[in-house]
Amino acid sequence: MGHTAVSERLDLDEEYRLLQERLDRNVTGAPDSAAMRRVLRLLFTPEDAHIARQLPVIISLPKLAEKLDRDLNDLDAHITSMARRGLVLDFERKGVRYVMAAPVVIGFFEYTFMRERPDAPMEEYAAAFEDLFDDEDFIRSVFAGSTQVGRSLVREETLPAETEILDWERATHAIESATTVAVSLCPCRIDAGLRGEGCDAPIRTCLTFNTAAITLSRSGLAEVITNEEAMGILEEAKAAGLAQTGDNVRESVGYMCNCCGCCCGMMRSIKKYDIYDGIVPSNYLATIDSAVCRGCTKCAKACPVGAISVEPTNGKGLRKNWAIVDADRCLGCGVCHDACRWEAHGMEERDDPAYIPASTMERVALMAIERGKLADLLLDNVGTRLAPLAATALGVLEKMPPWKMAMANGVIRSKFVSTMLGLVEKQVARG
Repeated sequence: MGHTAVSERLDLDEEYRLLQERLDRNVTGAPDSAAMRRVLRLLFTPEDAHIARQLPVIISLPKLAEKLDRDLNDLDAHITSMARRGLVLDFERKGVRYVMAAPVVIGFFEYTFMRERPDAPMEEYAAAFEDLFDDEDFIRSVFAGSTQVGRSLVREETLPAETEILDWERATHAIESATTVAVSLCPCRIDAGLRGEGCDAPIRTCLTFNTAAITLSRSGLAEVITNEEAMGILEEAKAAGLAQTGDNVRESVGYMCNCCGCCCGMMRSIKKYDIYDGIVPSNYLATIDSAVCRGCTKCAKACPVGAISVEPTNGKGLRKNWAIVDADRCLGCGVCHDACRWEAHGMEERDDPAYIPASTMERVALMAIERGKLADLLLDNVGTRLAPLAATALGVLEKMPPWKMAMANGVIRSKFVSTMLGLVEKQVARG
């Protein structure tokens, strides 16, 4: 079924409008704008849009073919094309192929740029995404709420020797414990380079683990490597002053970025719009020994989110300046520690560490509740293999303290959503 058939079913503008609405139901959102419409028209053909706008979170290919009234073999070929272009994700389970909808971020923005594509208009893609990232409504939809997609991973070697650091806090553990590791080009630095704004940091630095590594390598978006090779990439990234940002979960971390403050989309947006909880900080906070600090500005220049300033000493001591850490902005990454020549930097445990979800399911459930997307989450999961995701949302609600539950009630109080909750419970009970 080709593009002409799509245009006969619906006006093309309507196809893209419905795709935008489908993407906006994701927990990270995709509010309508001229920039959003431009990105969708550049990346998705009308036939792509027709398929993507009807995807639940996960669906088997046979069921999708039935839903779309498509020949299974024809649809299989089209899904392969979309997966290789990063518009959807796919995987196999017990011989059955499944398709997953990709959000904008972390999703088809990254997948568009994380490998070489000489056959695609990459400069045009980069310009379109730059316009999208200049849209404050879009950025705030990505970072709304307190539960975020990414969290900062501390450089464990910067911590005091007596510090007891948990496995899930360590970047090295994410690599060492992974059953499969893959590497891609850093999409943010590729994107910035296409716009003439790239830096000289290493590019082959985007790591994925376990199921995510298998899924991306399957579509040619990543290259499977050994755990030892991945550890070498981590060390190279640290030596280049890059900060480690990982999947915001404690179990089965799916990815780890090695980020620079100049190119990283998340960090640029955080600084531009003062969204300093857009990346969840580590459980540690940078400190500066004012008696040792010489005000050289190296740490301030190294900090990827501008959390360190160099201020006048106001006549205290012989020095003119010293560095000061803004605790509210500090990611606790440890980059500043390694940048300091004078050993003035340290790390200490935070008094109020952020809550890190145990799993991807719990993270998505929390994000849906916080962002008023619970109804959308349930709607996209009833009758699918991801019904347990909706059940997780129910479990999160049940365990909430009373004040948080009161806030959540505003999200779930409608009769419609109450009905959906009942449907999900029946679906989960059936297994």
